[in-house]
Amino acid sequence: MARRSKQLQDEIAEALAAEIPHPEATPSDWKKRVADIQRSARTTRSPEQRTLLQRQLDAASDGLRAAQKVVAHKPTYVTEINLGALKDMVLEYGSEFPSRVPAVHAPHLKRTVAAGLIEVVGNKARLTASGREAVADALVKDIGHERGWQPRENTFVPPEKRGEVLARDVAKHEAKIARLEAVLAKIH
Repeated sequence: MARRSKQLQDEIAEALAAEIPHPEATPSDWKKRVADIQRSARTTRSPEQRTLLQRQLDAASDGLRAAQKVVAHKPTYVTEINLGALKDMVLEYGSEFPSRVPAVHAPHLKRTVAAGLIEVVGNKARLTASGREAVADALVKDIGHERGWQPRENTFVPPEKRGEVLARDVAKHEAKIARLEAVLAKIH
């Protein structure tokens, strides 16, 4: 779990104390709140105080169920296709790119946002630390794949042109590897 700032922790604690669902409150925050209320209820003798604590407990239980629902629906994984769309954006723009993306990439990038690989701030999207690691791993894999394959002479080309075509293909291949390595160096 990511570390929270002191200000955010205080804000969440204040919201939970006021029985207001906070968007950053996790199920563990709500469980702690429920346990605190139950502890208070065990020591309270006053019927009015018990009624108030029961209302607080009901509200905290509702908050816990809502937080568990959010966690249950939040995808925490990305597929190769999702990572490929993210890698394409990084190859085109770098580690920070426009939040408006081609329609073909949009659903895949939404999953990477939900998984925490990128964050959207205003009209820009940028890689998070885990996003950098995921894209770097994918780039290393691509570089290894590209190094394992070398262009060969094309036998469908007339013999007098084969050397020229092979040289062009080798140059393109080496440029692709160099580009992948340059992007990998920039995001690390």
